[in-house]
Amino acid sequence: ADLTDKLNLQTKLFYNSTESSTVNSFSLGSVLFNAANIAPTIDPSVSNLDGQINLGNEVVNPLTQLDNTYNKYITNRLSGTVQASLDYARNLNLQARIGFNTSNTKNRDFTPLFNYGTGKIYTNANSSVTLGKINDNDYTFDLFNTYENTFGDDHDVTFLIGMTAYETNGEGLYGSRTGVQANSWEFADLSSANGTGEEQTNSSYAYKLRRLSYFGRIQYAFQDKYLLSAMLRRDSSTKFGPNNRVAYFPSATAGWVISEENFFNEDGFLNFLKLRGSYGILGNDQIPDFGYLALLGGEATYVLGQDQLLVNGRALGQLANPDLQWEEAKKFDVGLDANFLNSKFEFTVDYFINNRDNLLISNIPVSGIYGVGAPASGSPTINAGSVRNSGWEFALSYSNNFSDDFSFNTSFNISTLENEVTQVNGTEFIEGGNFGVGQPLISRMEEGKPIGYFYGYQTDGIFQTQAEVDAHPSQLALGAEAMPGDIRYKDLNGDGVIDNKDRTDLGNPIPKVTLGFNLGFNFKNFDFATYMFSNLGNDIVRNYERDQPNVNKMSYVLDRWTGAGTSNTVPRVTTAATANKVFSDFYIEDGSFARIQTVSLGYTIPSEFTQKVSIDKFRIYGKVDNVYTFTEYSGYDPTASTGAPIGGGIDLGFYPLPRTYMLGVNLEF
Repeated sequence: ADLTDKLNLQTKLFYNSTESSTVNSFSLGSVLFNAANIAPTIDPSVSNLDGQINLGNEVVNPLTQLDNTYNKYITNRLSGTVQASLDYARNLNLQARIGFNTSNTKNRDFTPLFNYGTGKIYTNANSSVTLGKINDNDYTFDLFNTYENTFGDDHDVTFLIGMTAYETNGEGLYGSRTGVQANSWEFADLSSANGTGEEQTNSSYAYKLRRLSYFGRIQYAFQDKYLLSAMLRRDSSTKFGPNNRVAYFPSATAGWVISEENFFNEDGFLNFLKLRGSYGILGNDQIPDFGYLALLGGEATYVLGQDQLLVNGRALGQLANPDLQWEEAKKFDVGLDANFLNSKFEFTVDYFINNRDNLLISNIPVSGIYGVGAPASGSPTINAGSVRNSGWEFALSYSNNFSDDFSFNTSFNISTLENEVTQVNGTEFIEGGNFGVGQPLISRMEEGKPIGYFYGYQTDGIFQTQAEVDAHPSQLALGAEAMPGDIRYKDLNGDGVIDNKDRTDLGNPIPKVTLGFNLGFNFKNFDFATYMFSNLGNDIVRNYERDQPNVNKMSYVLDRWTGAGTSNTVPRVTTAATANKVFSDFYIEDGSFARIQTVSLGYTIPSEFTQKVSIDKFRIYGKVDNVYTFTEYSGYDPTASTGAPIGGGIDLGFYPLPRTYMLGVNLEF
């Protein structure tokens, strides 16, 4: 609102309250994990799996698991902004903005006494309840001072100086107790449970992060044809130690609006044409808190004193890295913008080079001699090295209002990406990415390779006869001697034995090409929109198959080897020890896909009806998310990944992407 002709004030306030329950979804032993692995011959009504051998201690009946999952989370969120703008002098404007988010969550979790079967990790010998209270907050304060002026008719100048202060903080408090009355959710409370001594515990945590930035920017335009801009930022973050907390990040851009030149005919085929280029450095501090400090963590209990009481200890947990510093993204971009055919079509093309130096990576594997195997310990965060990303981006859009009743718009974009590690700090390579149980890490960061590329054994079909086994180098070093029907691995170094020296580059989890497509139209009071996207050229690892003899198998085993000549791609199924489970290209698939992500259809009731009840707009709509995915990948979701820089593209198979149906109403008063 304009309080005066020089002062404007705006405020926004949002409140949200949710109540939800959750299930174990994204870990070993999750509900979907068990649904995929439990033998299909087991009756769904069987809750205790005693007698069902070789399923693994983590596999239980998923329906029983759901029936014994009790929890409730109540979250109240409040967020808002207050913004003021003051024209305090000629050509000078001061803007201030304060934003905040605060949330409070109460949770109650009840674990009933239940026996899933002998040795099952989810069997509970006693009932328990956990209550928790969590508070999370963040605050942002922005202050900008801007000077704008035009000198003569040709020179436009803008100066801006400003600052941004950001803080996020929070805390959590938990209490747990065993012995819930009647083994029931209705009585799941700390006050009524009867656990004593070690059967009642409490815990808490707190965190705080601050970031402070100062910046200045100058912009210059000559006759709206030649454009220049330069900016300098000073950022400081408590994610880093005192010696590396502050960093400076410059950037500059230049543009030439060719269509403003006298020789350009705007009424021809081309209506707008601009050439531009930029170079800038941005900082990244998105890492766990206090990585530069050695943190105290929980330690095992010890028997102390004359009463021989068990006492919880504390010990150094997370390894410190006092040399942590800002990651820098140094991006060069040159591009062209064009509008043509009466600006109904818009086209852009960019070539970019993005060098990321001092790449921040958390949980780097280190030797156990540093103590990272102790309770509550953790691997350090490091500046791992440098990565270069380069490629092209193209975008084409079209929009047109054919009449008052019909309008149409569509857009298409495509980008290419080449990723290469240019430096690894302090070592030849860094490993990451788990596969199976007890196997070496399968992803690497290595100079000259894409970050997180897969490293393992190349396969060469299936042994068909014993004669083929006898003629091939021994595979005993991989865990078992080969037999007909087993996977045959390549002896890449030619030393006459298959071992870890024969591992090699097997694939890349990063898409080489990404595409996007939007389509929308309005016809009278109806509106329609859809969005599709695609990734091409990336690989994905199946890491959700269990080697227990009696768990369910993927459908491809129907094409398994059953005798000489029956299959040269899928090995035999056996309960005996084999080398078929080591990581190889057998577990890698093409992760390319195209997905219809959203489709929506709406109808707006004519205003002559809604305004009679003081409603400016009344729109009813339906929407579907994750409509359909076109892919050759055999897993649930070709976009599944752990998300780690070194370890991406590994599908753990815990939970598929759901298809969501939505009906809604938009009201404007």
